[in-house]
Amino acid sequence: MSSSVGERIKQRRLEIGWTQDQLCTKAGLSKSFLSELENGKRSVSASNLLDIARTLNVSLDYLMTGKASGEQQTEVSIPSSLAKFAADAGLSLRQTLMLLDMQKQIVAHRSAKKKDGLEAVDWQKFYEGVKEFLENE
Repeated sequence: MSSSVGERIKQRRLEIGWTQDQLCTKAGLSKSFLSELENGKRSVSASNLLDIARTLNVSLDYLMTGKASGEQQTEVSIPSSLAKFAADAGLSLRQTLMLLDMQKQIVAHRSAKKKDGLEAVDWQKFYEGVKEFLENE
């Protein structure tokens, strides 16, 4: 059973631990509009959908189809701690994914341990260390 755009928005919002009010404030939407959208009672314009996608750090493709964009149809799971940091720092999805990729590469080189601890990363400090590389993108 496929989910709707509104259901995907709600799912992502809950993944990163935001209330409807928080998403509305960050994306510039009214709470009644978001509520109706999440409950499938309203459609959304392309510009509002783009604002929501950017705010939630997901692709338009994902919100529209439920699949990540690109040639690989693999969904990248952005840890909620990184999603929150990226939204607060105003990072683009591309920058957020690059930051996650850099962090994963560093962890892989440091040890053969499992990928535990992604939630414990201090994304602010990590970003400060690598932002010169991200800003060129």
